[in-house]
Amino acid sequence: MGLIEIALAALCLNATCTDDADYYDVPLNLRKTYLLQLATELREENLRITTIKNDRLSGFIDYRNGTIVGTGVAFDLLNILQRKFHFNYTIVKPQYNEWASNKKGILQMLKQKKVNISAGFHPVLTEYSTEISYSPSLDTGEWVVLMKRPEASATGSGLLAPFTLPVWLLILLSLVVVGPVIHLIIYLQSKLCKEDENKVFALGSCIWFVYGALLKQGTTLNPMTDSSRLLFSTWWIFITILTAFYTANLTAFLTLSKFTLPITEPKDIGAKKSKWLTTKGNALEDTITYNNTDILTDLGRLLGKAQHFTSASNKDILNIYVDKKDMMFIREKPIVEYIMYDDYKEKTKKEIEEPKRCTYVITSWSVASFSRAFAYSKDFKYKPLFDSAIQYLVESGIIKFKLREELPDTEICPLNLGNKERQLRNSDLLMTYEIVGGGFVISALIFIIELLIRYYQNKKLKTSKATPPAFLQHPQKHTLQVNFNNNYEKLGHFAQPPSKFITPPPSYYTLFNPSSKNENIKKKSINGREYWVYDSVGGRPKMIPMRTPSALLFQYTN
Repeated sequence: MGLIEIALAALCLNATCTDDADYYDVPLNLRKTYLLQLATELREENLRITTIKNDRLSGFIDYRNGTIVGTGVAFDLLNILQRKFHFNYTIVKPQYNEWASNKKGILQMLKQKKVNISAGFHPVLTEYSTEISYSPSLDTGEWVVLMKRPEASATGSGLLAPFTLPVWLLILLSLVVVGPVIHLIIYLQSKLCKEDENKVFALGSCIWFVYGALLKQGTTLNPMTDSSRLLFSTWWIFITILTAFYTANLTAFLTLSKFTLPITEPKDIGAKKSKWLTTKGNALEDTITYNNTDILTDLGRLLGKAQHFTSASNKDILNIYVDKKDMMFIREKPIVEYIMYDDYKEKTKKEIEEPKRCTYVITSWSVASFSRAFAYSKDFKYKPLFDSAIQYLVESGIIKFKLREELPDTEICPLNLGNKERQLRNSDLLMTYEIVGGGFVISALIFIIELLIRYYQNKKLKTSKATPPAFLQHPQKHTLQVNFNNNYEKLGHFAQPPSKFITPPPSYYTLFNPSSKNENIKKKSINGREYWVYDSVGGRPKMIPMRTPSALLFQYTN
């Protein structure tokens, strides 16, 4: 070893190369020598270590005899380091089980160098890097939402689910616009091409045609020109395609649709003012409440003010806050998965039915993500030694394995439970009930309006001094029993009676069942058809077909 290398090694042994950049600038053989020297010195050390109670990730048990034993994944890793380097440690209980949200929390203990290490999955935040130091990143912590499983999917009710809101709005717009457009085009065509003798349909008739076609009804309108026929057929084709897509999508939604949650991204929590909670003193509370950086301020704005920080147990959080108060629980993903898995096992032991065991659901997206690591006091002497060992643990996948060691390989209570049989519920038909009820209510209101209008017209007629025409005051036979438009050639003014009365057509019964007293009428079968045959005034026989629509075209008189 040369003189320069010996000098660099001496400097490192004097702990002047604690900065990461300076440490990694040293040649590899010198680094190994330095780490071996630190490992030798560490055997004689008794490190002061604290931690935060964070479910299965980290914690401690305080026995009555004064012994404190660390628990969780963090101390599994620390014990691996202890067996490797043969050091001793003493656990120092924090006065408050909080990271940085309290002036007497764990962060302050590290700043004041009351402890050497905080063994836990702490968020790596740059604003604390000048006062403490961190180990290599253990993992990326994801904060997810645990909520009560909704009874119905958030996709929408059964009748509205096949189409999105913009599609429904465009369909309503087409119903409003197409009727007047058809009327306007037919009207313009009749004015520009008068020789076609095109019949102009009323605006109300065109609107009713558009609405009736949507419900697969026919129409009495008979367009005469090619342009108007194309308009009608275009709308029919559009409705045929639209209803076909709607029927197919509705069937798929009721049988194969995926279950969706009322929130699909973090901003929905704040936008819908949903109430949520998390455990007191964790990274999420610190970042929202006590940090002033732009990113963390944005996170607090996305989640909204409906927040609650609690020190309650996991069981109480599920029973009181999530079940009864319908709040959303935000916490690290591994912890939430363990909470839901424990709840599932407990319900299985109680022999609860399978569909009722998965009462909670976890979002597939995360609210926030932080890099997590062990925290050291500033200028911790053995930081390079611990960092090197922790890096090997991370790269080998041991930490990832320990986080999910007791969880099953399959997903716990997934969003889509995969039930093959699905019966329709009232929630699927809710829109149907609303349409029927709304239709009855609207028809009742219109009926009341019609009664009021009729009452007003009758009242006005009684107070009017005008007298009806003479022929209406003393109607003759047939005059008021028949339709004037059909039975009179010309009405004229009401002051004048009709000029000529036309005999009304005979009834259906008299056509096919003539009076038996008339011996001149006989029933005959001619060429396979039945006819009534009688002698006309001129002596020539006449025939009236029986049981066919054409019989209505004949008039029978004695």
